[in-house]
Amino acid sequence: MDLMDLTPSSDTVEVTLFHPNTLETLANDDGSDMTVTMYAPHSKEYKEVMHEQTNRRLKATQAKKKIEFTSQDLEQSTLDLLVKTTKDWNITFSGEQPKFTQAAAKEIYTKVFWLREQLEEAVNNSLDFTKG
Repeated sequence: MDLMDLTPSSDTVEVTLFHPNTLETLANDDGSDMTVTMYAPHSKEYKEVMHEQTNRRLKATQAKKKIEFTSQDLEQSTLDLLVKTTKDWNITFSGEQPKFTQAAAKEIYTKVFWLREQLEEAVNNSLDFTKG
């Protein structure tokens, strides 16, 4: 056994999108698969977002001396995490292949809500990175 075999080979996860009902892979007009590239949980970029969110909550808790965290806060934190840990994409939305920006990601992940589950699942599954 070599410990290097138990380390990730990439800091990103490429998620191929699929139709939520038929499970068929979604394709762009040019025939390419629709994909979203996400930073993996072990990456520097992902950890920075997690630290940012945790530090914000800790500061709020220290200032108020009690924790007030609502369901809406949790939903917003999850959306922010997905937006900020998206590296790039190859998708079609409203008849165009938009360039990735965080603003565009927030809009699309909000409107096409079922994408969030696919992205979260793929990122969580990326922890199974061992070879063989």
